[in-house]
Amino acid sequence: MANRERKIYMLSKKNLEYIEEVKEKNNLKYNSEALDLIIREHRQNSDITTEAMIKLIAKEVSEQIKLDFKGIKKASNDTDRNTQILLEMINGFFVISEYGRLATTEDVIAPALTRASELVDKRKEAKIVKGFDRKY
Repeated sequence: MANRERKIYMLSKKNLEYIEEVKEKNNLKYNSEALDLIIREHRQNSDITTEAMIKLIAKEVSEQIKLDFKGIKKASNDTDRNTQILLEMINGFFVISEYGRLATTEDVIAPALTRASELVDKRKEAKIVKGFDRKY
């Protein structure tokens, strides 16, 4: 216990009694040793408390991210499923209709496609707004 400095502090009677109690309980020779022990234990407990807080925050953030990803995963799976259904239906339509050539949107855009795109955009926008309302 080298490198000690003498300092003068004003302490309440209650705190002085506590230092004396710690000194006796731990078989220490001086009150300064008891005070060192109290400070050391306080630092250790503060470190543990900070570490516990960090772990708790990390756990909460992790749980929230899991929930968010679960929703994204479900939406992605639904989108993939719907896309595959549409591909199968379009393929079936082409086979039954015996189309040999495909008119791409670079060649011609059907008015129905424009209308469908507008409708889907409108639905998505409404869904996004609804989602914000639910969260806030």
